[in-house]
This record gives sequence, structure tokens and C-alpha cells, in this order.
Amino acid sequence: MPNVNTRVFFSKTDRAKYISHLDLYRVFQRALIKSKLPVWYTEGFNPHLYIQFMLPLSLGQEGIREAADFKLTENVPYEEVTQRLNSGLPLDLRIIETTCPVMKNTDITQAEYEIQAELNIDKFREFAKSEKILVEKKTKNGVSEVDLKPNISKLEIGDKIILRLPAGNNFNLNPSLLFEAYEKFSEEKIKRLKIVRTNIYNQNGEIFR
Repeated sequence: MPNVNTRVFFSKTDRAKYISHLDLYRVFQRALIKSKLPVWYTEGFNPHLYIQFMLPLSLGQEGIREAADFKLTENVPYEEVTQRLNSGLPLDLRIIETTCPVMKNTDITQAEYEIQAELNIDKFREFAKSEKILVEKKTKNGVSEVDLKPNISKLEIGDKIILRLPAGNNFNLNPSLLFEAYEKFSEEKIKRLKIVRTNIYNQNGEIFR
């Protein structure tokens, strides 16, 4: 029985941003079962449906091109996979493309975000020019201090803030850290903060495919 590697790109917006990573797995599992697609299950004493999410989103953040992998036991047209899955997913979770994996999840090194924030934009520009932007990052071994400044590969400040940061298995920085640091710098409480991940990239700056 062949294993047909399948990758879907999906959006996770509005109310779906409050679905945790564990619950997201369950939602996709139910949608795959409901779709009646020929899904591959792991073998052994406890077979289960295989799904791998490339880069879990933080709770409360949205994504418009998230990625997940699963396997089918026979070839199904990509458009049909998309349609059948969407019929079983909540409206705020939408498959936007089904394709064959090109890159590995370990190829992911960066993520780009589009951010809307109610703050003093001139003060934020001043903050962005700081020589260092020190933040506390939680790790498995505790809390460590990290300088965000050298890790920001892109920062555009306008009506929306475009930010690109390290992301992936080896090193990952949450964009919310930048705004926590800004609040300490400015002593201003941000009234509204909307973070949307727009894309993920490999080390060559190529969009993850």
C-alpha cells in the first residue's frame, strides 16, 4: 500500500486563533475522518492518524499560510482533497492549497508577520532604533535573555508593521516579545495587538513549499 505524502497550506483566522495546537490536531483529525479520504495510519499496537504541523502558532495569533503534512494510501486529485477537507473544517480554518511536499520542516528558519497595533508610532520608531532590544525568552532550561535586534531580519513600520524573525526547530522568537519590550521602553500599554503570520521561509529566504 503506497504512502502518498501530502501537504496542505491553510489559514487559521478570527475565532480559530483561539484553537490550541493540541486541539488543532483533533480538529484536523476529525475533518480527515469525515472527509472519507484514504488516510494513512501508523502501524503497530496503537495505530493513529499521522499529521505533522510545520510550525505551531502561538495561541491568539493568526496565520494565513500555515502548513501541515499527512499521508494518503492512494492518489487523490489535490483540488478534491482541498474540497473534502474544507467541508469538515470550521469556517475560520480553510485549506487554501493541497500539494506535494517540496521542502522539509527542518528547512524552516524564518517567519514573517503582519502586525496591527494601537500605539504611539513615533515612539515605536524611536524604540526600533535602539542599539539593543533585550527580552526574556522562556526555554526548556528556564528563562534566558536574548537581544532581538540582531535577530530582526526585516522591520517595516507604517500603517501595519511587517516583521521577520527566526522560526523553526532550532531557534524560534515570538513576535509578541518585541511589543512587550516596547511597553517597557515607552511605559505605554498597547491597547490592541493583532499578529498575523503571513509566511514561513527557508535559510535562503525562499517561501516554504
